[in-house]
Amino acid sequence: MLATIGETIRSARKTRGWSQQYLADLCNLDRTTIGALERNDYNDIGIRKVERVLGMLGKTLTTKDVGLPTLDELKVQYG
Repeated sequence: MLATIGETIRSARKTRGWSQQYLADLCNLDRTTIGALERNDYNDIGIRKVERVLGMLGKTLTTKDVGLPTLDELKVQYG
């Protein structure tokens, strides 16, 4: 899942034609922080920084339930 965040950040940044430095300046972060996020190196990077970068790129973090579906969910899905 974390690899997806890094890929999302890199892709959205490049789509906008922004350099890592430009994105970092917009987010009031260091360029090395953006590079670390894109490389999925999350040592010492707080969730608020990740949210700030994603927000600047028009993205957000979400959560979802995981695990096996219930019998009722399977009945609805497969009728």
